[in-house]
Amino acid sequence: MAPTATHADHEYIVARQQRYIEAWSTGSAEKTMEFMDKEDFGYSNFGIQQENLPHAVVKDLFTHSFSDHHDVKLKTRSLHGHKHFTAWEWSMTFKFAKGPDGKRLSKEEARPQKLIGCTLMWWNDQDKIIRNHEYMQVRESQEEADVPSGPNQFLSGQSPSGVGTPKL
Repeated sequence: MAPTATHADHEYIVARQQRYIEAWSTGSAEKTMEFMDKEDFGYSNFGIQQENLPHAVVKDLFTHSFSDHHDVKLKTRSLHGHKHFTAWEWSMTFKFAKGPDGKRLSKEEARPQKLIGCTLMWWNDQDKIIRNHEYMQVRESQEEADVPSGPNQFLSGQSPSGVGTPKL
């Protein structure tokens, strides 16, 4: 049986996370990065084997990621924590906008793909993320989604053939 009790910060963190998802869903790195502290910040994405990236590098990473994908949809599976720390389980569907040859694909040509993940977020008193850890994996099999079994494509910008990886 799932727990039914909530704690004092529950409504607060749900509302804050919804604002973050709304900013993220615009596809704007600028709007998404408004949630990250510009000075005291470190981003780690263990799916692409990157740790403790600074604000400016993450903004570039997000800019490439948003431009290299069609139809990105993010859904919360669960959210737990308190004002200064949250564990957010999510699923994401998208279409990678580059083919194996590096050419841009239309929405109709691109194949749907899915990731599931968990993001650990440490927040300061100004509701800015100061540390962010991403853990994710491709949900479908390689045959179904035509994706490699290695690092995820969404933030690596990598097509199944390895074409299109952003230079960070």
